[in-house]
Amino acid sequence: MKKYMLTTALVSAGFAAAMAATPAAAQTQVAWGGSNPGGVMYYMVGVAGTLFSEQVDGLNVTQVTTGGSTENAKRLVSGELDMGIVYGAHVYMSLNNEGPFENDATGDMLRGVAKAYEGPTYFVTLEGSDIETIDDLAGANVALGPPGSGTVFNCSNMLRALGMLDDIEPEMMTFADAGRALGNNQIDAFCQSSAPAAAVSELAETQGVRVLEYSDEQMATIQEMYPFYNTGRLADDVYTGVPETQMPFMTVYWVAHERVDADVVEDMLEVAYTDENRQRLAEGHAAWAQMEPDTANFLALGAPMHPGAEAYYRANGMWEE
Repeated sequence: MKKYMLTTALVSAGFAAAMAATPAAAQTQVAWGGSNPGGVMYYMVGVAGTLFSEQVDGLNVTQVTTGGSTENAKRLVSGELDMGIVYGAHVYMSLNNEGPFENDATGDMLRGVAKAYEGPTYFVTLEGSDIETIDDLAGANVALGPPGSGTVFNCSNMLRALGMLDDIEPEMMTFADAGRALGNNQIDAFCQSSAPAAAVSELAETQGVRVLEYSDEQMATIQEMYPFYNTGRLADDVYTGVPETQMPFMTVYWVAHERVDADVVEDMLEVAYTDENRQRLAEGHAAWAQMEPDTANFLALGAPMHPGAEAYYRANGMWEE
């Protein structure tokens, strides 16, 4: 009896020691850049990060608050982020060291995961404002977005192409701050990329807003200087009281650093593309309803798709080039 008890004790002690010496299962950490609160990318990453952390074994996604697309691309290039929501134009420009990426390392570590959405760029003012057209912005105090954001990049491109960049009084502020400032008549207008945006929705429902339409001539001028924009229309059900409105759009991508394991990306896509989870993502933010592979268009930017994304899309008959 004593011998049995001693043996049991030794076995128990040995098991406990072995357990203590065995590390807990490693967890994959993914830092995913979105935008500032009030921006579309912030909410997109929030809902997606929660979903993937819940449903992909061993994965923990951390939402990183950033200025938006420009900063996401820069921090992916520098290795500070594992994933980010990035404009297609910024993928292209980082590969060619153009624009805001002129002095950065070349973005040859960027890999495509999926098209996130197509985002418009537009100017917003209060419904009763004297500003009725984009030309009326001359001399106005206009918030262009938070520093380092894709919104500042897009809005500056619009104004530059139309010869108006030096005609406004620019402000740099977060989306939420811009919405409050316009509502309090502290600025005349603000620029927004992507829709629906929380700051615009809140103002539309509480005070009424006017979204400025681009004319055919203005669109042609913008596309001549910046061919990565296309002409689209904001639907009349996006913001309360705002009719269908013509404006420039750009494709926005879910991008990963090349170091992210292929199995992790493939597992994330397995989760993302189920019917139930596509609905959950879209309910979390409407922009996720536009998610699709869009592989051919991403490859045309000059960057490859992530190996995990390529494996998933090829296995499911979703690959195009």
